[in-house]
Amino acid sequence: MAPAPIDKAYKPKVSIVKLPTTAPIEDILAIIDRDGGVILENFATAAELEAVDQDVEAYKRAHPEQTNTGIPILPKETYSVPGLVGQSDTVAKFCEHPVLEQLRTTILQERFVARREGVEEQNVVDPLLSISITFHIRYGAPRQRLHRDDNIHGIRHPVPLEKASQFGCLIAGCKTTRENGATMFVPGSHKWDDEREPRLDELCFAGKASNVP
Repeated sequence: MAPAPIDKAYKPKVSIVKLPTTAPIEDILAIIDRDGGVILENFATAAELEAVDQDVEAYKRAHPEQTNTGIPILPKETYSVPGLVGQSDTVAKFCEHPVLEQLRTTILQERFVARREGVEEQNVVDPLLSISITFHIRYGAPRQRLHRDDNIHGIRHPVPLEKASQFGCLIAGCKTTRENGATMFVPGSHKWDDEREPRLDELCFAGKASNVP
């Protein structure tokens, strides 16, 4: 059963911090550590987003029908394009953006020493791209239920930033509002344990309501 929609009269009491993409990496990491996420403004240009859109449209023409996204939490009204880095050179370029490289290296890269008889070996485990996808939320789709993406890893919470199992980056390919499916976000919820459930009056949106100044 789909979750109930958010009351149209609801006005968030919290918001997602916005920083320029050029902000010092230490400032970005501090907000992520405190709130669990941050909005980086001016990450992509209009021309880059248009290029991605053209690549996605080409995929959609080749795959006009879709009845299963492969991701249970996505409503059936969602059209998804999986393996996006293989469909769009621009998306592949996004993945190599310096700020994302710095963030995922700081958060996810593991360094350790393997000791053998008479030898100490320095080892580095670099992050791997596990998913690259875009989706178009069609009219009438219900909202997703509030959830943690790292649940699929069997992670027990809370988890310090340096022990995080994944790092996610969402790029808005169009103007996002709560009406058209902007991502819901609960600042600070990454520090909760696994028994604490979010309340709907704690969330905000990665976009603004069109009826709110």
